[in-house]
Amino acid sequence: MAMKDACPYCFKVLSVPARAKIYGLLLKRQRSVSDIVKKFELSQPTISYHLKEMERAGLIESEKEGRQVFYSVSNNCFYGGGACILE
Repeated sequence: MAMKDACPYCFKVLSVPARAKIYGLLLKRQRSVSDIVKKFELSQPTISYHLKEMERAGLIESEKEGRQVFYSVSNNCFYGGGACILE
C-alpha cells in the first residue's frame, strides 16, 4: 500500500466505533486483552478481532508476555516510517 493510501485506510479501520474506543483506551497506556475486555460489552473473540485489524493497519503494536498479550499505540506510521498523524 502506498503512503498516500495509508491514512484513509487507517481512518477506515478506526471508523468502527468499538475500534475507535479501543484506540482511545490504548492512547492512555498499554493494556492486556483481558483489561480491554473488561471495559467493553463485547466478547473476548470480538475484541481480539478488532485488535488484529488495528494491528494489521499499523495503528497498534502487541507484545507477548507469557500467556498474555499487551497492546499499545504504535508511535510510527506503519507505511511511511514517520510520526502518525493520529498523535
